[in-house]
Amino acid sequence: MNKSNKKNSQKWNTTALKALAKKYDFSLRYIKQCITGDRTPIFADRIKSEYATLKKELENLLGNDNL
Repeated sequence: MNKSNKKNSQKWNTTALKALAKKYDFSLRYIKQCITGDRTPIFADRIKSEYATLKKELENLLGNDNL
C-alpha cells in the first residue's frame, strides 16, 4: 500500500547493470531496485556506488572515442 506513484524516466546503462548482475548473481530488476532505493539490503549502497562508477567510466570511454 506504500507504493510510489512517481514515474521513473531514468535511462539505465544496461552494460553496467549487466556487469553488476553478473558480479553479484542477481537479476537486473533487483539491481535496479537497489539503485533506486526500493530495496535496502546492507550492500545496496555498494551496488549504487559501483553502478555510478561503472556508468561514469563507460561514458568517458564512449565519449572519448573519436572514430
